Amino acid sequence: MISVHVEKVLTRTRTSLWFRPALYAAVAVATLLLAPVVAPFIPDRLVRLIGLDGVYDLLDALANTLLAVAIFSLGIMASSMQAAAGAATPRARPLLMQDRTAQNAISTFIGGFIFAIVGVVGLSTSYYNDASRVVLFFASCIVIAAVILSLIRWIGRLSSLGGVSEVIDRLEEATAAALAAHARDPFMGGLPGLPPPDGFDLFPDRFGYLEAVNIQEIARTAGHIPLCLLVRPGAYLDPTRPVLRASRALDEETAARLRAAFVIGPDRQFDRDPRFGLIVLSEVASRALSPGVNDPGTAIDVIGTSVGLLARWSDDLAPGPEVRHPQLHIAPLSVTDLMEDAFRWIARDGAGQLEVQIRLQKGLATLAAHDPVLFGPAARALSQEALDRAARAMELPQDIERLRAEAARLATAE
Repeated sequence: MISVHVEKVLTRTRTSLWFRPALYAAVAVATLLLAPVVAPFIPDRLVRLIGLDGVYDLLDALANTLLAVAIFSLGIMASSMQAAAGAATPRARPLLMQDRTAQNAISTFIGGFIFAIVGVVGLSTSYYNDASRVVLFFASCIVIAAVILSLIRWIGRLSSLGGVSEVIDRLEEATAAALAAHARDPFMGGLPGLPPPDGFDLFPDRFGYLEAVNIQEIARTAGHIPLCLLVRPGAYLDPTRPVLRASRALDEETAARLRAAFVIGPDRQFDRDPRFGLIVLSEVASRALSPGVNDPGTAIDVIGTSVGLLARWSDDLAPGPEVRHPQLHIAPLSVTDLMEDAFRWIARDGAGQLEVQIRLQKGLATLAAHDPVLFGPAARALSQEALDRAARAMELPQDIERLRAEAARLATAE
């Protein structure tokens, strides 16, 4: 089984901007190197039909154009990322950098350029015979078709690249995936439970955010020792905050192995941390509600997105999740924390805007009606807090009364 440390490196490598271009370039070079292997299967008629000049001209045209197109595309992508960071939030940039259409287009351009330049160099040597040049000709035609297709898709993609609505969509996808993963296995194979008041605590040896936990390694190391995991991915750790509580003292070797099961890094990650996605969505709304932007429509869009995410998560929660490690107790993900991450700061920054406050009250009422047991208490608390903030910020009595009437529907729906 792949450890979480190796999985983290593989995931970051696979989603990095350089990975696809490097992969495409490797395929291009491999095609050029294998052309003499395929050459014996080429009919003599094709060898006589296609000459050296036709192959060279195709490769020369590709080499002269694709590098400039790749550099231009990278410049557009960098500008779009900068615009998205300014208009929405810098925390969304890693998701935008993983855009498949952009990566495929840039990879095709760079791979095609490397194919062309290596092919031109190969034609200047005796590595290719006449039949091999025919193989290069057909490979060049395939590269040209791939470039044209990628260019068309890339042009279509440019219309929405870097926009605030796209940032919200990307954040929704990432947050939905993290919430769905949590719903399938909310306690990571352990039993739900809060930490006992007494026990022996394990502390981390460095600062940073908890990116992942190797539950299998913790269970294997602990054996039959009951343990309680005190933190979940996304928590900020320091050497004074315990991460595990054991029923008995742990020797140094066991403690070291348990510490190694915690992946600590400088940043929060979207894939295992559903709270982070909701926080970043809330940041987008807060930026839109700032006086310099004044875009309440984006905040309303974010409220609707967060309501939908939480409702789907409650529907997907496993009623009886599989218990693979009965000796481990896992602290539950707090619903109150999730809802505060999603809505509290929108209530603060949009306190003076009636349209935002009404949409927020309706969103909280929707969640409370969707799952009264799970969302009801937190929704009513946030509703009252938002109403108190709005009462301080709004000047027109009619606005306040309109909002109080909306909040009263949730307060009485218990």
